Amino acid sequence: MEIYNSRYLDSNKRFLLAVLAGLVAAVGLGLAYGVIYSALRVQSAVLYMFIGWCIGYVVRTVGRGVHLRFAAAGAVLTFISIFIGDMCAMFGFSALLKILTSFTFLNQALGVWLKMYLSTNLNSILGLLLRAAGIWFGFNYSRII
Repeated sequence: MEIYNSRYLDSNKRFLLAVLAGLVAAVGLGLAYGVIYSALRVQSAVLYMFIGWCIGYVVRTVGRGVHLRFAAAGAVLTFISIFIGDMCAMFGFSALLKILTSFTFLNQALGVWLKMYLSTNLNSILGLLLRAAGIWFGFNYSRII
């Protein structure tokens, strides 16, 4: 029962628990973001920053860490959440399961996603900057400073 008693866990066990809790939060927030985005078709900077803050809060609360690895975990988990949300919004929920379970479909979906956001129009650049702001929030709020 020592694994659930967070007061007596060492830093490595707290980090693993923070990553697992953050992964659950990232998948949940990504799916919620995908449903909201596909229903409204409006990008909102507040939504990306909210996702980053929520994942950072979960990692910081569960992990209680001060090391840079907690911040890196928060940034990676925020990226995963935004990627899952974008895939859900672009291809739908049923196709999302196929994309995440097949490497071929994941590779093709990642190529489409990168082409869409690395193109040279203003909307894609602003969308990329808003996502980067959300990842920065995930990085900044994931550890105790």
